[in-house]
Amino acid sequence: MPFNAPSAILRSPNVASVPHGAGNRLRPAAGLVACIAAALAAFPATAQPQTLPQPVPIATGNGPATPAAALPVAKTQGKLRYTCGGISVDESSAMRTAMKDHPLSLLFAAAGGAYLADVEVKLVPQGWGDAESLTFTASGPVCLLDLPAGSYEIEARSGDKEKRQTVMVGKDPKTVDFRF
Repeated sequence: MPFNAPSAILRSPNVASVPHGAGNRLRPAAGLVACIAAALAAFPATAQPQTLPQPVPIATGNGPATPAAALPVAKTQGKLRYTCGGISVDESSAMRTAMKDHPLSLLFAAAGGAYLADVEVKLVPQGWGDAESLTFTASGPVCLLDLPAGSYEIEARSGDKEKRQTVMVGKDPKTVDFRF
């Protein structure tokens, strides 16, 4: 069925019409196209693309800068400076990328591979006695540690399970993996 356009639309200089037979009849598609064209001409696009600010890198002191927005806030306890996290995909990726910039990294997972958080951690420097031990709760499955070179016994507890490992921290970054 043909579309009968009002004569005011057909006389508008902004609307192109396609004649179909006699009189004011337009093909339905042509009428729709003309209306859309008129609406678009009345409302030109004014939106400008926006540039989002980039994260400001921070230097960890042990390597290249890491994006500040991607890593959780670092905490300090005695001679230990640590950051734990990795709950979201972006944070986990950023933490894993930053592992090379820290002398020691800890990973916590269940035996089946699922990541764990809220793991109780105790670091005991070997040869310094228990008085210098450091304790914290890992708020995520990845912890990045900045601590003095030396040998450490690491105790990690998740629920009723406890694991211990000894590691020598030195020049090259080390990763200790705990599976519960």
